[in-house]
Amino acid sequence: MNHTYSIRVGIALFLAGAVSACSYRPILGTDPLPPGVTIQETRDAILFQPSAPAAATGLVFYPGGLVDTHVYDRLLSRFAAQGTFVAVAKMPGHFAFFDLEAGRRLQGRFPGVASWVIAGHSLGGSMAASAVSAMPGIWKGLILMDAYPPDGDSLKSWSGAVLSLYSSREKTNDVARQEKTLSLLPPATWIAPVAAPYPALHSNFTVLYLIEGGRHSYFGSYGPQDGDAVATISQSAFHDQVLAAMGQFFAENGWRR
Repeated sequence: MNHTYSIRVGIALFLAGAVSACSYRPILGTDPLPPGVTIQETRDAILFQPSAPAAATGLVFYPGGLVDTHVYDRLLSRFAAQGTFVAVAKMPGHFAFFDLEAGRRLQGRFPGVASWVIAGHSLGGSMAASAVSAMPGIWKGLILMDAYPPDGDSLKSWSGAVLSLYSSREKTNDVARQEKTLSLLPPATWIAPVAAPYPALHSNFTVLYLIEGGRHSYFGSYGPQDGDAVATISQSAFHDQVLAAMGQFFAENGWRR
């Protein structure tokens, strides 16, 4: 562990208690978590294990800033139920920028998973992109949820595949921001509806999917977030589209069973 990284983690741990009190908490709903998934919580992660044998490719997820890790349980447990092992990283102080290497460490704990995709929401998505930029060889794919790479972490020439999911009611998803985002990602194709043809290549491409009527906090179950717009679709309908897009992304790249 390098000196700079040690300092960042030390500061994060010192601040974690104060910051965590400000985090967005999960909304307790009446919908049960899906059958066919075993959920385990450890000190540094929440793990969703399909009851049936999982696919060879797993998913690491970085939560958004100041967001409690459990707000993604409903969405990611449903994704795991499709046959993918999912590990959600718990971040110091609920800020992913304090621990970019969380995903690499989680990979090391599950050597039975042959390859990995990394995903993240909001700040967590940006830091997932930074993790790919720092360690491009250990990730097959990247999923961004209302997120974009930091300006210094271009993935334009990365050999992996990117799925970028946008909610139409997210205020920062304007034309200028999208153009900036696309300048940092592999060549992009808009896919809508989900059944639309994928790029012929299986590397160095970005698929963008816009979810009409959704808002930023809909990726988790916690909102509304400060500054969130009013959604025009239900969160259940939003999650259905997210899961369909993620499922197709995995299937098209051969990451399903």
